[in-house]
Amino acid sequence: MADPNRPFVPPVPRDHDDATFSEMVPFRSKKIKLFKSPLFLLAVLAAVLAPFMFSLFNAMLTARSAQDALNAMITSNIIAVFFIVLMFQLMFYLYVRPSRSIWVYLIPFVVVALMVYFPFILGLFILVFREILPGDVSSILQGNQQPSFVPLFIAMFFGAGLMEELLKAVPILFGAWLAVRAIKDPSKAQGGFYNLLHVRGPLDGALMGVFAGGGFILIETAFQYVPNMVATIYQASNDLGAAMTGALLLLLPRVFGGIVGHMAYSGIFGYFIGLAVIRPKQRWRLLLIGYLSAALIHTLWNSVGTISFALQYVIAGVAAVGLVGAVLKARQLEASRSGMSAETMGSIVVERPGAPHAAPMPMAPAMAPAPQPVAAPAPPVQPTAPPQATTPPVTTPPPQAAPDAAAPAEVLMLNIDGMMLPLRAGGRLDLAAEPALGGRGAGILGSIIPHPTRANVLGLKNEGATGWKAKLRDGSMQMIEREQSIRLAAGVEISFVDGLRGAVVKLG
Repeated sequence: MADPNRPFVPPVPRDHDDATFSEMVPFRSKKIKLFKSPLFLLAVLAAVLAPFMFSLFNAMLTARSAQDALNAMITSNIIAVFFIVLMFQLMFYLYVRPSRSIWVYLIPFVVVALMVYFPFILGLFILVFREILPGDVSSILQGNQQPSFVPLFIAMFFGAGLMEELLKAVPILFGAWLAVRAIKDPSKAQGGFYNLLHVRGPLDGALMGVFAGGGFILIETAFQYVPNMVATIYQASNDLGAAMTGALLLLLPRVFGGIVGHMAYSGIFGYFIGLAVIRPKQRWRLLLIGYLSAALIHTLWNSVGTISFALQYVIAGVAAVGLVGAVLKARQLEASRSGMSAETMGSIVVERPGAPHAAPMPMAPAMAPAPQPVAAPAPPVQPTAPPQATTPPVTTPPPQAAPDAAAPAEVLMLNIDGMMLPLRAGGRLDLAAEPALGGRGAGILGSIIPHPTRANVLGLKNEGATGWKAKLRDGSMQMIEREQSIRLAAGVEISFVDGLRGAVVKLG
């Protein structure tokens, strides 16, 4: 307790010209979380792998046998592939800026890598697509003669395009199934398993696809193509240096090409999987479009070289445009759904005011700008009257407020069982505090937030214990999980729990 007899001394403000301890030793700051940063993950990996790769290099130089040197070389190549792929994935993650940990997206990476690595799982796909279906690529590529385009295209379509794109999409499809099940039954939208694996929309799908493609590249390049190249060159020349050079010359284009290769194909398919989650009326059509698009681009990349090598530039360009377009559109959809700013240096337009597709939204009364008075026109000059006539004074009408184009046309309310709750910016939604609901609203909390740049656009942020299910004005369903928001508009219906639903209506 403070001494009442001690004179009060106001606190001395810190001199901002002096650096604090946490500024001089930033990793000790309590205002940053190193372990939650993907940059920290990359930096720690570099700190561990760099010395280890130097030790592998020394082991290769001092190896007692050629086989020991080859093993050290292959291990070094595996690490190089892994680290380069991880950097590509981190680049996509930091650009997309999803509201989930990077560990969530590393799950598809690990799952696909394990599926490709273990022969039993991969063998099931090979049995279906390369033995039952006409996807036996090895029979087409046998011999020294250049295969013709049509038979190679057919074999690649089944044996590479359809097979590999479905394999990479398995964890994403499973996550989409979890999301669809939760939309039908909001009680399923909880638990660590659901939070880690479910697909929230196109942004999750595209990013998971990029990571799944990275897992495929890691196993295919580092464990198959590079070791085979090393063994082939060494057996032919007995030259360890030539084998190492050949492996490096193959490793770099395969890994760098992965951004417009396996990452692009599975990223495109993942986008359509996520789109099918939020657009259930066209779910199967969207899945088919995404699957066939990814498989077709993949197949063309593998087969157009028989016509002209220059055509591979075209296919790589198509894959690049497809992937970037999917990522940008996914970000635009996410920003529109959540009411948040995209911050993409102009590459994304989030519901421009006045755009044909942008539905007008009401502005909360507290956020409406005050009308500005418009000066009345000056009265006309009266002619000089004769002396005998007296002209009554002309009065100027009081200034009228000009109509504000941004003024709210309607006020929104949430109708729950006939109980009307106002929806105003800065307001709170706490259904547990509503006696009329008899305790059915326990755990249902939310806040009404304005758009960061458009005050007439409001969103409802879920701050409760479970996810909500919303029916949008176009009839599509959307899952609003904890810390996610839904844009408020007349006609939107929200199911908080079974039997407790609210409809957004306009007042007046």
